Amino acid sequence: MVTIMRKTSLSTSDSSLSATADEVTKIENFFDVITKRRSIRKYKDIEIPDEHIIQMLEAARLAPSTNNTQPWQYIAVKDSETIGLLSLVAGGQKFIADAKAVIIALANKAASCCPGNPSLWHVQDTMIATEHLVLAATALGYGSCWVAMLDSRNSQSIVAVKQALRIPENADIVALVTLGVPDEVPSPRSTMELSEIAYSEAYGFSLKE
Repeated sequence: MVTIMRKTSLSTSDSSLSATADEVTKIENFFDVITKRRSIRKYKDIEIPDEHIIQMLEAARLAPSTNNTQPWQYIAVKDSETIGLLSLVAGGQKFIADAKAVIIALANKAASCCPGNPSLWHVQDTMIATEHLVLAATALGYGSCWVAMLDSRNSQSIVAVKQALRIPENADIVALVTLGVPDEVPSPRSTMELSEIAYSEAYGFSLKE
């Protein structure tokens, strides 16, 4: 297990700036949120206040994007029938239908930095923003789960969802994010060591301890 070292001071040639206790706490809280995040697929029967959903969406809104194009758009769904329809698009996964809210992440192709370019920048930017949303949900005490396995082969379901939610043609459904108060505590998943994924200066050179 990798221990994350938290740098709490910044030294320069002519001064030394030390983090305050409050700043250290904020740094620790940030890493605690990342560490605690889990993919939650079981939720308690507790409603999510609208103000908390707005806070999650605000976190997404503040994300970076290519040339500041901000191609993301979101639909917050709490209606149980609509959530049931969304579960069909994702292969009928039952836990989606049990979520207390689902956020639909859309990538607007028209807002891409390079219209007509076959790149996926609008999708990649939307993924970055959506991870902001997921971490905000964790910080607020909610469980979430990325659902990207949308059944694109079942075009009828995609069309039905787009029609029901009035999603424009130029908006790609990137992912669904299920939300709810966790009713499970999954064990941490095994992850690779930092030395297996990160290098210093060039590929294959170990990071300095």
